[in-house]
Amino acid sequence: MTIRHTRLLLTLLAISFLLISCKEDELPPCTDIHWEYEGEDGPDAWGELCVDYTTCAGQAQSPVNLAGAIYDPASLDIAQSYSASTTHILNNGHTIQFTYDAGSSILVNGESYELLQFHSHTHSEHSVSGISSPMELHFVHKNLTTGNLAVIGVLVEEGAENEVLKLFTEHLPAAKDSTYEAALTYEAQDLFPEDRSYFTYSGSLTTPPCSEIVTWFVMEQSIQASAAQIEAFEALQHENARPLQELDGRVIRYHSW
Repeated sequence: MTIRHTRLLLTLLAISFLLISCKEDELPPCTDIHWEYEGEDGPDAWGELCVDYTTCAGQAQSPVNLAGAIYDPASLDIAQSYSASTTHILNNGHTIQFTYDAGSSILVNGESYELLQFHSHTHSEHSVSGISSPMELHFVHKNLTTGNLAVIGVLVEEGAENEVLKLFTEHLPAAKDSTYEAALTYEAQDLFPEDRSYFTYSGSLTTPPCSEIVTWFVMEQSIQASAAQIEAFEALQHENARPLQELDGRVIRYHSW
């Protein structure tokens, strides 16, 4: 490359940086910004809605199609230390969220992540070899030191009635911001498949601000729930699945647990 070409390349990069900076400066703050799953404020527009959502147009976004995974025998089992939780259910207007009592965690590569909550998507956000499922549960764990997240995804197929979800389907809060509280206890691991083999990759939150701070562990095997149970969730949260995102050079790994 000649000196002239080098200068031209540096000039173009500087112009691109200025254009991006100017575009972000023109975006409004995210206060009172309402994103949606469809329409003009839907997923295609998230990155341009406000200044804090620009990461939604990033190159390490989730969900993705889980295909072409590389078997990684060096990956570790996810050590779980889960306790029972009492029942705290929230309809936040986008999903049905189960807030989990403090004290449950997983250990990933020597780092502890506390289970904060799990929530549901209908249909599934991730797909496996191009095939999606009727529902997906996301168990959100946070490293309280770094702020990074480890999210375990569990795919839900239509089949037998799920004994854990059976406890809650009649009590799912119907209105946005409404809650259901009960002393009834349950354990998160009872919503995991027996076979804990998983796909893993680096990604993001699947809702704004789409922060790219998530290590994903999506279980290869699914659990079952009845058609009526899946419908109970979908009737309240509707289609709340972000479209699949490009891998952009990321690698999906697979670990047989």
